Amino acid sequence: MVALVIGAIAGCNSPETSPPAEATLPPAEVILQMVYAEVEALDLCDGFLQPEVAQADSQVLVMGDRALVEISCALAAYQVVYAYAVYQPDGLVQPLSLDVFYPDDAGEFGRSSEATVGGLADFDPEQGRLTIFSKARGLGDCGSLADYRWSGGELQLETFRYQSCSATAEDFVDPADYPQIYP
Repeated sequence: MVALVIGAIAGCNSPETSPPAEATLPPAEVILQMVYAEVEALDLCDGFLQPEVAQADSQVLVMGDRALVEISCALAAYQVVYAYAVYQPDGLVQPLSLDVFYPDDAGEFGRSSEATVGGLADFDPEQGRLTIFSKARGLGDCGSLADYRWSGGELQLETFRYQSCSATAEDFVDPADYPQIYP
């Protein structure tokens, strides 16, 4: 249906009124519908899809000739599970992975690339910066804080901070003060 509407609109342009050859993106609502149509086929939410959450809370962030799509896949106990994709000018939806670090039993950190991340996300379009605070427990006294930079086609990890949970809740530490794991 959306493709028919876009095709009909495009067909109304005569050669004198055709838009410039430069690609333009459809409205955010259209992009979201196109991405929703691909969520399961591309497994964007890695099995965590709650359609009612995705429809209500996902957003499109236009970044130049592309759109960064933030899909709110599901609600967890105290945070959201997100997936990210890039909507290309040609209509292609490219899933993104985000780099994170996890400690092993010995306390050594290993880097991993994940299709989904749980946390509280904030995107600053002027800076092209995505910040995700992932709580390890509801109190929010431990977990991770990751900063990613939009590179024009992907989200590149800039910093990763991690605070392990203790057996007892200690004084609250601001996530910006967690020990830096990367770089």
